[in-house]
Amino acid sequence: MVVLMNPMEDPDNILRANRSREKTYMFDVAFDYSANQEEVYRATTKGLIEGLISGYNATVFAFGPTGCGKTYTMLGTDREPGIYVHTLNDLFKAIEETRDDMQYNISMSYLEIYNEMIRDLLNPSSGFLDLREDSKGVIQVAGITEVCTINAREIMELLMKGNKQRSQEPTAANKTSSRSHAVLQVAVRQTSRCRDLLQEVRFARLFMIDLAGSERASQTQNRGQRLKEGAHINRSLLALGNCINALSEKHGNKYVNYRDSKLTRLLKDSLGGNSRTVMIAHISPASLAFEESRNTLSYADRAKSIRTRVKRNLLNVSYHIAQYTNIISDLRSEIQRLKKKIANQAGRQLNSDRADIRHVQVEVQAHSTQASRAEMDQLREQLLEAFRSQMELRRSLMELDNNNMEIQMDASKHLLTIADWEQERSHRRRKWRAERRKESFSKEESEKDSYCPESPPDSTETQEVAMARENLVTLIAEQNKIRKQKALLERCFMELRERARRLEELLPHRVSSEEQREVLGLLCKVHELEIENAEMQSHALLKDNMIRQKNFVVQRFEQHRHLCDELIQQQRRFIEGVTKHYFLFILH
Repeated sequence: MVVLMNPMEDPDNILRANRSREKTYMFDVAFDYSANQEEVYRATTKGLIEGLISGYNATVFAFGPTGCGKTYTMLGTDREPGIYVHTLNDLFKAIEETRDDMQYNISMSYLEIYNEMIRDLLNPSSGFLDLREDSKGVIQVAGITEVCTINAREIMELLMKGNKQRSQEPTAANKTSSRSHAVLQVAVRQTSRCRDLLQEVRFARLFMIDLAGSERASQTQNRGQRLKEGAHINRSLLALGNCINALSEKHGNKYVNYRDSKLTRLLKDSLGGNSRTVMIAHISPASLAFEESRNTLSYADRAKSIRTRVKRNLLNVSYHIAQYTNIISDLRSEIQRLKKKIANQAGRQLNSDRADIRHVQVEVQAHSTQASRAEMDQLREQLLEAFRSQMELRRSLMELDNNNMEIQMDASKHLLTIADWEQERSHRRRKWRAERRKESFSKEESEKDSYCPESPPDSTETQEVAMARENLVTLIAEQNKIRKQKALLERCFMELRERARRLEELLPHRVSSEEQREVLGLLCKVHELEIENAEMQSHALLKDNMIRQKNFVVQRFEQHRHLCDELIQQQRRFIEGVTKHYFLFILH
């Protein structure tokens, strides 16, 4: 619990007795000035390591005004290392414990956002970089340097190298003020050392972010370039605060504008996507920083209510032996046919003593001109580029189909929740009417005329049903978005396929050598088989989804059948009771 007290409040002022600005905030954990770096790390970040090894994304960032110790918490000093060092040490310790069974690939990148421009701290000479969004919606930095490492010491050496390149200038409020946001990304990829028909690949990303502090020009006394830097810092932090406000709203699907700043675009998954996120808010105990402390605590309090959709990053690589055996057999047949054709061509053009295929290749290379080789290389590059684009689009389509399957399953679950509640409500109403009729039979005719039934049972929706309806609206909107993306990708895929087909038709006219034509033709054949393989995998996923949906429908019908049986039994007991009571009434 954190209590923010107004330093200017006068207890003797009767007129402002009920207008106190004191406020209490509740957080997961709070630290005072006596807490050390180890305590802060164990209470905030240590729990993310196990999830990171299991394939869950994680983010840790420090937030607060300038001069409150954000860089000290994240980076620390030689004697008191911060969260960076503790996290990386524990990460590699966890990797060493499972290295006998699992194979790891660790890579890191380090960048800063300075005046809304991204700079690679490991390679500053590369200039300013651009943000890109891939087909899966993941934000990537184009051209960023990614270095593979084997231990925490190497990462720390690279980190120290990058910190020397970071923008840092003194101000009136902070002698070592960070003038940029620093983002350290560590990517962990994990595979099993035991090869199997179904191999699971886990991959996760860890973001550790040292944000620049918000500042007021009146306190920092900045001028010129420092004033411009402060304006960009406040702008990006304001965009971050707007995203936190939008994500923390409990009702409604308010649009979250991540594009106001490059910082919020980088933190898109961390704030409202697939990531376990820790926000460490820093405040100053000084009375002059009351407004900054209140704003920081308010944003941190709103951030508590943000809920992310965390899922493991898994990739199942299936080795279908029968399927790949057929493909290999077709390729071998194609190779044998080409070898025979090459041998026949050599026999027609050369003497019998030079029928060897290697002599034919040497002769062809000797008589081929530089222009024909350049033409061959150009066509090959165009074909490869077309095929690579087709494979990327096919993978994106498969990913969209998979996401659509998950959305359909979630929507079916929410529909089942709503249907169960409506059936339960109908059941309660029927039971209430039955009880009223039963009471009516036990009264005299005059009493029945004057009998006033009670009000029906309450039919207000439960919180679970209301949440199911809200989630259903969101899922339908997401499904429509996926449908539009899929239509666009399918159109692009057909255009690329048509382009590849035209290139194949141009082969006999633009390539003079028969052997070169055959090689390019074989290349086309191989990539066509790869695309067919991807399509077969997509069809298999769709069939699995249909089976899961049918199983879900069968389960739902089974529940309905049990409910119908229960209603029939209740009606039967009611009819028997009414009949028995009626005969007793006649006897009396």
